[in-house]
Amino acid sequence: MRDSRGAEFDDFVRTRSIVLLRVAFLLTGDRHAAEDLLQEVLEQVYVRWRRVRSSPEAYARRALVNEPFRATF
Repeated sequence: MRDSRGAEFDDFVRTRSIVLLRVAFLLTGDRHAAEDLLQEVLEQVYVRWRRVRSSPEAYARRALVNEPFRATF
């Protein structure tokens, strides 16, 4: 039996991942890099789900923008 975090997160990914992938693509300019970036961000969202569940898309968009810079340092 799935916990509520898993079910809510799955719904979020199912409904918003295409839009978030487009944002990641605009940031990276490459489909594969965008997929990798989005995967990293979705992992962060899942770990922090209790804190971000009220606005997970806003958190994910902010993380998408910030993640490439974190990786370069």
